[in-house]
Amino acid sequence: MSAYPNLSVKPDAEGFEEGPALDDPTYRSPKESGRVKTYPKVTWVPIRFAFRYTQLSNADKVLLWDFERTTVRYGADTFTWTHPQTGTSYTVRFMRPIDFKREDDQGLT
Repeated sequence: MSAYPNLSVKPDAEGFEEGPALDDPTYRSPKESGRVKTYPKVTWVPIRFAFRYTQLSNADKVLLWDFERTTVRYGADTFTWTHPQTGTSYTVRFMRPIDFKREDDQGLT
């Protein structure tokens, strides 16, 4: 299994998101009596991580671009990723293609 590439910058602390990948992991079924029957949609709730980089160099962009397209094939394959704050290693996959946007003349995000 591949590992997330080592980049020259760390993800921004501002805008870092971590939480359930499902909006509501519970089915809710109202009954005629007024009670609501609930049960889980899944046996485990996947975790979603979202973060961004500012001042990403072109070399780092190329590294991520290649990793996404050839190594993990746009999310078809999993890879190991280390949480930047806790150091915990997770097996993850991309949920959608990476969105590269130029913020200013200094780098990419």
